[in-house]
Amino acid sequence: MKKKPISRLVVGAALAAFLSFTLPACSQPNPEEGARDSSASATTATTTPGSSSSVPSPRASGDPLDNGGHAEYTWDDYVKAKRKMSGLKSWPQVDRIRFIKEEETAKVRSDCLTNAGFPTTVNSDGSWTTNNSSDQEEAFALANYTCEIQYPKELRYAQALTRKQFRSIFAYYRDSLVPCLKDRGYEIASQPSEETFVEAAVSGSEAWSPYDSVDTSSSDSVEIDSLTKDCPPMPSNEVLYGG
Repeated sequence: MKKKPISRLVVGAALAAFLSFTLPACSQPNPEEGARDSSASATTATTTPGSSSSVPSPRASGDPLDNGGHAEYTWDDYVKAKRKMSGLKSWPQVDRIRFIKEEETAKVRSDCLTNAGFPTTVNSDGSWTTNNSSDQEEAFALANYTCEIQYPKELRYAQALTRKQFRSIFAYYRDSLVPCLKDRGYEIASQPSEETFVEAAVSGSEAWSPYDSVDTSSSDSVEIDSLTKDCPPMPSNEVLYGG
């Protein structure tokens, strides 16, 4: 039976999350930074950490980082991206307090927004939700921009992944994800060679994933969430970034 893959929904988003995080929280609807639902009286913004679909620009020449020729993502790049996506016309001078790790993003950002006057709650899935009236949009945008500059995620999460990191992903697929999915009754297509996988991923081509073989056409979101929780589509940050 032909299976419909969920890799476009799950693995693609996971890879994008590791590749970059240039878009700010709550700026516009997108799959990485959360959706915005507005009515005449209120705005609810739910944000998921692990942000955006753009990647660092290709280097002019050479490949010293072994990452497909992508340019290093710098602090100036981060600030420029946050200013562009904030929707503000001018920006205050904001001092960075500290870099934060991926796993503490939800709590730190929600605490910061709450302290700025926008009560924010952390959800069980790691996202965070803020409710504010429609006449507070500019004030909220300013608070959100300020929090993102004060508590940015470590820039290593925004760098294009290197071949070494993609080899870690390949090994995770082979040693953990494929066995996990097979234990749950899924037939997984043959894994390509390591070099084929790595070079496709580094070049920006669509890389193979075990989830390509998983059919979720008759599954609801609860079943999919349960499966991806038991068999995570990507290795942990500890594996990719060393803690």
